[in-house]
Amino acid sequence: MGKIIKILSLLLALGLFASGCAMSQDTPQERPQGQAEEPQDENALNPSLDESDGKNTTSPQSILKDKYYFLEINKPMHDFEAEDLNGNKIKLSDYKGKIVFLNFWATWCPPCRAEMPHMEEFYAKYKDQDIVILAVNSTSVELKGGTDDKAAEKKVRDFIQQYGYTFPVLLDRNNEAWKIYYQSGVPTNYVIDKEGIVRYLKIGAFSGQEEMEIVVEAIRATEE
Repeated sequence: MGKIIKILSLLLALGLFASGCAMSQDTPQERPQGQAEEPQDENALNPSLDESDGKNTTSPQSILKDKYYFLEINKPMHDFEAEDLNGNKIKLSDYKGKIVFLNFWATWCPPCRAEMPHMEEFYAKYKDQDIVILAVNSTSVELKGGTDDKAAEKKVRDFIQQYGYTFPVLLDRNNEAWKIYYQSGVPTNYVIDKEGIVRYLKIGAFSGQEEMEIVVEAIRATEE
């Protein structure tokens, strides 16, 4: 799949990028939903601005309308492999047949930190169902441009242990996943359906468990 149209910078001015963290190679700067800058890769998955007007009252669009804002992607996912905190090699494609919340985050990002209790609550409720959370920490994002994957891993392990989070955390040591799914900062949340189609992009943090449940409801509407 070729490169998908990148979000226009005009969206930043319109305030659609609230509740996120920008990242430079020197110091992270908070701004309304900016995100970590990385060199552009032609395989990167970025959203189209085309959206359905969803006239059916039971459509995914009608479920999300006037509740929460998500960008529609509707493109096949790109696979990648990363290591979890137990040293297991995990592929995104391992979770075909499940709804996947693919979250990109960093320990230094306040909105990421604020989002994680909601993710933990959601994970505890749905982990035995057909839903999974994968929280991906990429080395270059965690270190604001650094390359020491061991240093990034230590920061992640200390953070997860401190707060006792139990959802799966993946170490994107070589930034393989970030080069595909990067936006302009973190947190970035993709929601992938059971067939491996990236349905939605949430730029910034989820506000709570309800918002996560709403997007699951929208995805389930496509299954009917």
